[in-house]
Amino acid sequence: MGRTPSRGEVSRRAVMAVAAMAAALAGPPAHSLPAADHDDSALREVFAEAVRQNHYPGALAQARRPGRIHDVAIGVGDVRTGGPPRPDARFRAGSITKTFVATTVLQLVAERRIRLTDTVGQWLPGLVDGKGNDGGRITVRMLLDHTSGLFDYTNDKELGQAFERDPSRRVPPRALVRVAVSHPPLFRPGSGWNYSDTDYVLLGMIIQRVTGRSYAEETTRRIIRPLGLRSTYFPGASRSIDPPYLHGYTSSGSGAVEDVTARTPTFAPASGDLVSTVGDLNRFVSALLAGRLLPRPVLRQMLTPVPRSRAGSDLDKYGLGVIITRLPCGVTVYGHGGTLDGYLTGMAGRPGGAHTLAWVVNGGWGVEKQMALTDKAYIAEFCGGRGHASPSPSRP
Repeated sequence: MGRTPSRGEVSRRAVMAVAAMAAALAGPPAHSLPAADHDDSALREVFAEAVRQNHYPGALAQARRPGRIHDVAIGVGDVRTGGPPRPDARFRAGSITKTFVATTVLQLVAERRIRLTDTVGQWLPGLVDGKGNDGGRITVRMLLDHTSGLFDYTNDKELGQAFERDPSRRVPPRALVRVAVSHPPLFRPGSGWNYSDTDYVLLGMIIQRVTGRSYAEETTRRIIRPLGLRSTYFPGASRSIDPPYLHGYTSSGSGAVEDVTARTPTFAPASGDLVSTVGDLNRFVSALLAGRLLPRPVLRQMLTPVPRSRAGSDLDKYGLGVIITRLPCGVTVYGHGGTLDGYLTGMAGRPGGAHTLAWVVNGGWGVEKQMALTDKAYIAEFCGGRGHASPSPSRP
């Protein structure tokens, strides 16, 4: 016998029905403007197909090109009301947080307050130790580009089960690192590549040690406030998202869909806890790629791929807090993706920052299909929906 859905749950069939009706009734988005030189329908179709095939409640995307902004809204932003996703809706950005934190660290590098060759042991002595882990051999650069070899604490079974039992539990960053170093390293520091949230938890702690302010305060002071990202913030231990917001959903094995919008993100400090909008993410990545946040030599290092990295599909490499995607049409874009309970996200831009894309899907299932969705969306937007385009200009 199936259990009765809780107040926060509805059936997958109900989600499909509401999303399908909303997608069918929705006309062109209010902010869409005609463009003779770009096929906006290709991007819309990518997200419409994702909602149809994966039964996501909805999707929201915004593309920015010189002189125009194009919004795509598919399905619903709230299953219970059936309302469409709002272009100004906030959501949990997930690992896109890493690009914000990496930019803060690299500003400190540019100011010579910290060096890429500094070690974790220098700034956080005794924290990364035991089971073969040695913070004295792990540099700041290795944390930024995921070559530290540190175990990703999000893969710890006991910790995962604890969060499943109590999603609102709060675990301090130091405790998360202790979970990570209770496992042996995956490889000798600098000798391999493996994506690890532990790296960015440590970077957040280093920011505080260097500046005397938390990573959230420092990133807000250096990036969020100067760029006027009024809808972007770090929620701390708060479970709520400031309205207007996009509801986030997860799916259980029984097919029930649960609204998980109200969850504390303290399990992802400096690695995935940012709240933002598609508009703010576009403004951020545009400023970053335009060279407004980092000196050119530092930006070039950030955008240089790690040879052994595979940050998603075969198209993707990793830099210093950025994913570098070489598309089949010859265009290279720089950005990041994110996965957090209830949301799949992405942002990217071409060199120079004049052409950017940010998007979110408000269903946390089908994560294994996220890479394919990302590639399709980038090809649709940056290649004009075709398999060929003019090559990217040289990197900043």
